[in-house]
Amino acid sequence: MIADSEKYADEDKAIKEKIDAKNQFENYVYQMKNSVEDKDKLAEKLSDEDKSTIKDALTDAQDWLNANSDAEKDDFEDKLKEL
Repeated sequence: MIADSEKYADEDKAIKEKIDAKNQFENYVYQMKNSVEDKDKLAEKLSDEDKSTIKDALTDAQDWLNANSDAEKDDFEDKLKEL
C-alpha cells in the first residue's frame, strides 16, 4: 500500500510539473499578446514590422500549443525558451 502511494506520488508530481510548464507557456503567450497590443506597454514602442514578427511568433506558438496539448514538460519548456 505504501509502495502504491509512493508510486502515485511520483506520477502526481510529474503531472503537476507538466501542467505547470504548460500553464507557464500559455501565460507567456497571453501576456505577450496583450503587451504588444497595449499602448501603455509595447504597442507604441515597436515598429509595425517588429509587431508583426512578434505576433506571428505568438500565433505559431499558440498553434503548436493547440496541436500538442499533451506534450511533455520538457517540450513546453523548450518551446517557451524558443519563443
